[in-house]
Amino acid sequence: MTTRSLRLRGTIALGVVAATALACSRQKQAQDASSTDAAPTRPAPAASAPPWVGPYTDEQKALLDTPVDAPIEVKAQHVYPDLARFTFIAEGPVRVPDDLLGYAQLVTRSLDESPLTFVFRTGPETIANVHALWGPQAADTPDPWKAVETLGGQPTLVDAAPSGEVQAKVQLAMAAPQGEIVGLLKEAAEMPGAPPGVYAMLADAAIGAGDYGTAEQSAMSALRVDPRYPPAHRALAEVFLKRGEKDAARQALARALAAYPRYDRAWRVAEVLASGPIHRPVDVPPPFIEVTRDGAVLVVSCDRPLCQGYAACKAAFRYDAALRASILEEPQDTPYHLSATEEVVCLEAGLGAHLSAHEQEQSPPPDPIAELLLRLAQEHGLSSYAMFEILGQHRPEWARIAPEQSYQATVRYVLTHVLGNQPPQPAPGTPGGPPVTAARPAPTSILRSGG
Repeated sequence: MTTRSLRLRGTIALGVVAATALACSRQKQAQDASSTDAAPTRPAPAASAPPWVGPYTDEQKALLDTPVDAPIEVKAQHVYPDLARFTFIAEGPVRVPDDLLGYAQLVTRSLDESPLTFVFRTGPETIANVHALWGPQAADTPDPWKAVETLGGQPTLVDAAPSGEVQAKVQLAMAAPQGEIVGLLKEAAEMPGAPPGVYAMLADAAIGAGDYGTAEQSAMSALRVDPRYPPAHRALAEVFLKRGEKDAARQALARALAAYPRYDRAWRVAEVLASGPIHRPVDVPPPFIEVTRDGAVLVVSCDRPLCQGYAACKAAFRYDAALRASILEEPQDTPYHLSATEEVVCLEAGLGAHLSAHEQEQSPPPDPIAELLLRLAQEHGLSSYAMFEILGQHRPEWARIAPEQSYQATVRYVLTHVLGNQPPQPAPGTPGGPPVTAARPAPTSILRSGG
């Protein structure tokens, strides 16, 4: 493991970054929503850590116990994401290189002005502490008894469990002989207030029985209640595949995966559609970010500039409340929480570091992931990539309630970059109406409190 320790500190006065270094013309959209996350109980690496952080390996503990070869005047406190909050961001193309270099310079200035000590090292992806970064491991299957409703103008995940009478009929169907299951589930679905999960169960049972007409009708009934219900879109994809309608199956799969990017059964259907495994070279290796025994902030990433810039930005977001408040436009005492905004900004900062490294080296090593992200940034922006490839893998429950614009952008990303280049079609049961986000410009300075 390569080590490079840096003592990055500065004044606590106002840190104003030149406007030219922060040039960013696109409008960013953000909103808060409520979390539906449940966390398992496991031993934590520090007394202040929530239980879902989990135990650290011996290798990680050794890193945290290694003395820091620099004076530490202010010890960092452990910081972990508040999972009850989330901020979305709209899709928008990036100005290359101005926006990327601007955010890279903003991160550098933030770390330089921090009173904390940051230690940067390089190491393998296996060292990453993903739970400390993004919360507890998410389920591979969306909760079938949750549905999306629009409350107060924004999508919200609500309980959608069956009533006692419906549940009794469902249990009777599950215990019945194979030939009676579809009929009993039809009776359950026809009861008043049957939730989307019952329709999805009927659709799956009908697929197993070869009754594709009933399966399609049941999936559509679920989507009339919840137009994003992932199991219904996945069931439609299976029906379309059985009929040989591959384009329709691809559209349905894109909606299922955009609403829950970890959905394992949807991925299995996608592999059937693709006639083999789906390989996508789009991974940005996650870093290790934690407070050492001495009170320094340790940041370990891969040795590519993209990784180093991304990791440095993640550390700045987590430990610099002034930077976070400036970008998210929120009070500095707001608890640190996950956001698509953070991921997009940090990807842009990583790409800025990549571009800077290429300017300084005559023959820099190639980085195909950085080049892919540069193209995405210029063409459409990086929010759908961040929602699907990063946040969607760690916190897929937020993808289910993303603003409509964000969700549709993710559907387009999945169709183009995961399932092949297919233009999106209107989703069954999708309501119209304006997006629920509000425009917000990028900051031009970091405003620090006097505390």
